[in-house]
Amino acid sequence: MNKSNTAEKKPVAPRTKKAKDTTQEKLPEHVLIRVRSEDGQTIKVHGDIISQKGSAILGKIGQSLSASFIKSLNEQISRNVETYLFLTIREGWNGEYVTYQCLLKNVSAELDKTKIDLVPAYYSASYKDIKTWFEISAMGRMTRDNMNRIFVFSSDRPIMSVIKSTAAVFRVGLRK
Repeated sequence: MNKSNTAEKKPVAPRTKKAKDTTQEKLPEHVLIRVRSEDGQTIKVHGDIISQKGSAILGKIGQSLSASFIKSLNEQISRNVETYLFLTIREGWNGEYVTYQCLLKNVSAELDKTKIDLVPAYYSASYKDIKTWFEISAMGRMTRDNMNRIFVFSSDRPIMSVIKSTAAVFRVGLRK
């Protein structure tokens, strides 16, 4: 008899799921959107409205954020957890990416008609295409070091390593 056939086989231990990094679960969730902005006008116009009225509403055209993600963001906001919308744009033609950190006040799938004065006028032709509305009360440009603190929850990768991907919306965290 062949020795290899009669050798006692060692039992294989069942695979166990890798333990989740619980530090990630405790961090607040935020949203990052890669946007196009002609000469920085998206940033400027929303910043002007915040300066004049205390907050502005930014609309995201196309697919909506999931209802569960919107609910999660609004629950954090209601618990007074600082929750952010990060807007990443490319400066100039093929320039570097820059990110603006916007303090969120509310996220919704529909525009609250009582807040229409917080929406830039240039959106008026696009209302039907906007599926997510973000009310923001502050906006500031991030340093490169702070941008490097943003990571994607699903992959734990830094946002700057995936920003060129096809995705335009990311569920992100902010490392301490």
